[in-house]
Amino acid sequence: MSYFLETLVSGLFAGVMYSLVAIGFVLIYKASGVFNFAQGAMLLFAALTFVT
Repeated sequence: MSYFLETLVSGLFAGVMYSLVAIGFVLIYKASGVFNFAQGAMLLFAALTFVT
């Protein structure tokens, strides 16, 4: 049962992160009308900083 809960929480956390990134893309696009390609680079930098 512990493994199931750990996997469930991990999957929910990953889903929340993906949805926050998607909401960020949508908000920037709706506000400016331009797709912000730099947001991906900023997310990558933040992830690498967090990991190291």
